[in-house]
Amino acid sequence: MLTSNDLLKFDLLDHPFERFLDTRFFYPGISEQRKVLEVAYDFIADQKDPSKNLGVIAGPSGGGKSILAMKLAQSRLRFDGQDELHGLYMNTNTLTEPRHFLMAIVDLLGLRGSRSNADRIESILDYLGNSPEQVLLVLDGPPVDIDYMYQLLSWSIENNKKIKTLIFLQDLNKTTSNIGSLNQYLGLYFPFRNADTSEIAAMLFARMQAAGHPNPLSLMPETTLYEIAENSRGSLSEALRLASIALEELISVQREDQMLKKLPLFGK
Repeated sequence: MLTSNDLLKFDLLDHPFERFLDTRFFYPGISEQRKVLEVAYDFIADQKDPSKNLGVIAGPSGGGKSILAMKLAQSRLRFDGQDELHGLYMNTNTLTEPRHFLMAIVDLLGLRGSRSNADRIESILDYLGNSPEQVLLVLDGPPVDIDYMYQLLSWSIENNKKIKTLIFLQDLNKTTSNIGSLNQYLGLYFPFRNADTSEIAAMLFARMQAAGHPNPLSLMPETTLYEIAENSRGSLSEALRLASIALEELISVQREDQMLKKLPLFGK
């Protein structure tokens, strides 16, 4: 395992291949991910049909859904005729209790806490009803509680679409059965495909640059990047895993070479 000192010795300020470390490592060169952002921004800006305030974006396993969700939630969005939009990212694959979901929205809006889920819902809706602000909920996985989501989206219909939601799901034959009754609010279903080999290789290069390396190809040759990309079979998460292994091996070899060069010649 690489330490911070190992990385610094090889001109890296951070580990470039950790999964979803932060959105500095988002790579805009993957065409399918650019399409997702364009479609999502259009959906968020659209005020035409208040009853369609839920969007589902479906992608393959390892296709980069989490970093896309984070990117959207962290975007500072303001559209013509609309007020400030607060984005909230939630990994609902790990969220197990509805109260955690509601507490996250309460914290986002800076509201006083409560021990009751009903009070939390009431304070959220009261605040948004008396404020020009809006909320964008970005769920990375199925909703943790459909009933509370139903209340929020139902209220939003009568209140100028002040709560909009995007749910990132694994593409399972274009089905949204795991969002149940929320389907009635569905205004967007957008599937995207895996990145191609050249896009993945370019992403790995860009991540090394984002981690501070001035010349990534001196550390990891282009042939290695393309080999990793090919072996990943379109999965970004698998590419990061393979690249992390390759980086550890390359640094280990270079570290051993440097140590050998410091040793006195045999018999001298």
